[in-house]
Amino acid sequence: MVTRVATYTNHTLLSDLALRNASRVTDLQNQASSGYKSRNYSGIADSTQRLLNLEGEYTRTEQYLRNTTQAKLGLQSMETAVDSMITIATQMKSLLIQASSIDQGDDVNVKAQARQAMEQVSGLLNTTIDGRYLFAGARTESPAVNIEKMYAPDNYMSGSDVTVTDATTLLSLGVTIGQIQIVSTDIDGNSVTSTVNYDPTTDDIGDLRDAINSVTTNGAIATLRGLGGEGNERLNIENVGNGSITITETGAGNLLSILGMEKMPNPREDVDYYEGDQQILKARVDDQYDVSFGILADNPAFQKLIQGLGIASATDDEDSLVVALRFISDAIDELPNVQGQIGLDIANIERFESRHEDFKVFAAQAISDIETVDVPLTLAELSQHETALQASFISISRASELSLANYLR
Repeated sequence: MVTRVATYTNHTLLSDLALRNASRVTDLQNQASSGYKSRNYSGIADSTQRLLNLEGEYTRTEQYLRNTTQAKLGLQSMETAVDSMITIATQMKSLLIQASSIDQGDDVNVKAQARQAMEQVSGLLNTTIDGRYLFAGARTESPAVNIEKMYAPDNYMSGSDVTVTDATTLLSLGVTIGQIQIVSTDIDGNSVTSTVNYDPTTDDIGDLRDAINSVTTNGAIATLRGLGGEGNERLNIENVGNGSITITETGAGNLLSILGMEKMPNPREDVDYYEGDQQILKARVDDQYDVSFGILADNPAFQKLIQGLGIASATDDEDSLVVALRFISDAIDELPNVQGQIGLDIANIERFESRHEDFKVFAAQAISDIETVDVPLTLAELSQHETALQASFISISRASELSLANYLR
């Protein structure tokens, strides 16, 4: 039946309503099948900018959470390593106290135990995560410490009953003219032999030190310092390349015996074992905010533990073991502070982590509210529109059948 002028308006209105209903049915079918309001931004034009903002903030939050997770894992590994060092130090302290006992001293192999402990400490300070050394500062690609440089230098030291200063003359000590031979061997096995002459009629301890130090190729250095940095000054002649040193009297003199020179370790107050840098790591945990975190392997608490173990691993001398015990006791007192600092860093990072986790939940829900539909409700609405669409088609069909003849019947 051809649409007439009289029925054109009604036909057009019914057709328009039916087409809009059909479009809505199609949209609802797509939403019900996909769970999303639209397959493109134009379908949610009124919420597009807010969605884009939320998606950008959500992505940044995920990156911040990755940063905090990585930093926290590193700090937790550090915390565990320090806890292990406290255990090692406590065990070594007990061994040293046991070794000083008359009844039990012979049953304790302090040197072997100290060397084993040093290897454990070296491994802990070279702890890695994903190939990154945690205690090395920003030089995460290289080990933080070199175990060969952790032990006290090979060293000869004058006796505790001999008082010396740079101004002490050799004559006043009863030294006779002679010479000593110093053989220094580096860690690669290369040795250098040097001879130092001394004359008690003209030389004092300062002159003797200068003579040893002026022979720059002998790999040895002479200093005046107390055992472990404490007590009366003693003459120390030590290897400077973490190798070995041997000193013998080659002339007719008696310098070594008069000074009571004995081979025993006397650690310098340095951190030559540390091979990292001084840069503290940072993690970006929020917009325009970085958190500094981490501990370096040259921390004084680690240094004292290493010095104590270095002494105990090289001598049975009672005076030296007393100094080793003092260093280790000091380390036991200070290591919990290091552990506490790491704990504070973890707590600081966790505050940001918690904040970002909360925002991530909020943002995910907000994004879901903009993008997705409630499928059961959508199906119910779809059913209503499908019913209305069918009714529209019936109305259009019946309207097209209207005629004067049909009306008169």
